[in-house]
Amino acid sequence: MLEAAEKEKTTPIAFRRLPPQTVALTSLSYFAVSLALIGFSLFALDRWVIPALENSGQLESFLWTDENHRLNHFTYLKNDARPNDPVWRSKYLPVNPEHAGKKRILVLGDSFVWGDGSENVNQLWWRQLELELARRGYRQVEVIAAGLNGASTRDQKDWLAALLPKYKPDLVVMGYVTNDPEERRQDGTAFVPMMSKELPDDDPLLAGLSKVLPNLTGQLKQMRKLSRQAALANTTDKKEYADWELAILEGDNFAQYKKTVASLSETLKAADTPAFLITLPAGFQNKTKENVSNSSNFFERVKDYNAERYAKVKPVFQDAGLLFVDTNDAFATAASSDPLLKANSSALRLGINPGNGHPGTFSTHFYASSAADVIEKKFPAVLGAKSTEAGPVIEINDCVPPYMNVQKVSPNSFQFTYPPDATDHTLFLPLRRRHVLLSLSSPSKVKKIELTGPNLAAAQVYLNKFDEKLGYAPSAIETLALKKGSHLSWEIPAASLSSIKLRASFQGNNQLVNLKLSQ
Repeated sequence: MLEAAEKEKTTPIAFRRLPPQTVALTSLSYFAVSLALIGFSLFALDRWVIPALENSGQLESFLWTDENHRLNHFTYLKNDARPNDPVWRSKYLPVNPEHAGKKRILVLGDSFVWGDGSENVNQLWWRQLELELARRGYRQVEVIAAGLNGASTRDQKDWLAALLPKYKPDLVVMGYVTNDPEERRQDGTAFVPMMSKELPDDDPLLAGLSKVLPNLTGQLKQMRKLSRQAALANTTDKKEYADWELAILEGDNFAQYKKTVASLSETLKAADTPAFLITLPAGFQNKTKENVSNSSNFFERVKDYNAERYAKVKPVFQDAGLLFVDTNDAFATAASSDPLLKANSSALRLGINPGNGHPGTFSTHFYASSAADVIEKKFPAVLGAKSTEAGPVIEINDCVPPYMNVQKVSPNSFQFTYPPDATDHTLFLPLRRRHVLLSLSSPSKVKKIELTGPNLAAAQVYLNKFDEKLGYAPSAIETLALKKGSHLSWEIPAASLSSIKLRASFQGNNQLVNLKLSQ
């Protein structure tokens, strides 16, 4: 009885049932909050995460795709190279057929010469070659180049018939790229057809989504395109790019290529012009399966990719009596040791910009240094004696847009017209602000920058500097303070400037600007 009295009394709990309307409203609230969180996450991904990744070169966005098209449009406008005369020349970098008092090196190539995806001509490897030779003291050597997008070894061989007598080079340097062995039948058709890298965007859902989330949609479109390319490869006899590069090293195409190389050698020998060929290793082509794979052992994978393609062509050039310089192993070693490339895990790190896999400034400087080593060792007569004279004065040899009418008005002063329609006639990335570009023909020490203009209202300057330790100008940009007024100046620690980006606003239609660079 005592045990029964000590037991704790329990009271049944009455569960309160919520009205169906309340349950529905609560569920709807949770659903709405979930949608809001998802929407905010997608918005944040589109507006902040993806732009940050593209700014650091980790991925290509639709903005970089558009910017790359804009860069190539400007290059086409400023570069007068055409099939009847493929020598790179412009208003700011003219080429005279005569070269009295100077030795001349002619570089032959394709888009690596033309400048696919580049901001300015000085980023290209043949321009880097002249700058490298000058740094070594060889200042009586001029480097010119002939190249068009898509040009093959056969195209380059055919050009020589007109280029050799007209430009009279003392040395010919051929840059070898892995798609150079492409040949065609007499009717113009390809021995090995290649699958197009570009597929039309025909998804209406993605088209609608792009109006709301353009950056995210751009990434989804690329993923969809790679998937469609993989599926298409199973239903067509056309080759995906990487497989196509291997296929042109087989069968009828390769048999014809051997004849092309033999004919190239005969042309050079008949003209009594020394020459050599140098490989130009690069990262994987943009928008291909190799470029989206895991970035581990990246430089080893790049080396293996190129080695497989170089192995078959090397004996072809050697049998034709042409010096073949294979830089592949040295390139992989140098790239894996470069501090800027090591700090970047992106598969796009070797490209000129995130929307283009053509070689960036590390690569173009490597090609130039490697070629300069060969010329010093094998062809010293082309270089002449070293000079101890001071380097050249400040010159601007390229600008974007190319029609700013840049004119030198004194040793360190220039005048140009800022484009009136900034939207269509300026660059946008990587600053994400509309700007123009002025490129110095060689890195020059500058301590002070001055801008003046009758209607100048404000301006901001961005500097691209040459790095003495690296031997090239990396893509890093230094931002100077925004200033207002018609007479502006910036004092800077003495630095070797490679190029200057500028954005400006005006209070009238006259957008004439004077730029002074004090040393």
